[in-house]
Amino acid sequence: MKKLICAVLALALLALGAASLAEGLAADRFDFTTTDLEGNAVTSEELYAANKITMVNLWATWCGPCVGELGELAEIHTQMQEMGCGVVGVLLDSTTDAGKAAAPQLMEENGTNYPVVAYSADMDALLEGVTGIPTSFFVDSTGAIVGEPVVGAYPDRYLPAVQALLEQAQ
Repeated sequence: MKKLICAVLALALLALGAASLAEGLAADRFDFTTTDLEGNAVTSEELYAANKITMVNLWATWCGPCVGELGELAEIHTQMQEMGCGVVGVLLDSTTDAGKAAAPQLMEENGTNYPVVAYSADMDALLEGVTGIPTSFFVDSTGAIVGEPVVGAYPDRYLPAVQALLEQAQ
């Protein structure tokens, strides 16, 4: 099933000519159990609890726009931490040998300083509405999805979205 989802995403991107469209997520929460890229167990609850808002970034090693924004996401994560927020990456091709092999080097080259977790079957139903990557969406400290997703590599939209969500929460 995991490989099928990655294949469907790849075909959708090829058909569209870019990683730029999504209808949204299929749930109002994004809860999961998975591993980090070193194989350590991790839950969404652990990742979200320390942040007022967490930006979840869906990406893959074969996606040029995804890889292209990794460095900017590291900078954004640093800025978000000052606001009590953070970034979590979900590596969609972590189920493939190529994805597993490429991710650590790409992350190191781009200074990735935020947690990146492996895609898991727990995420299948939650990601049904996503038709392109990168897609970033926002969750509160309990995992409830808040605000609107940002589809495509638009790093200039992330901080304003987080700031608006923080203002709404006050």
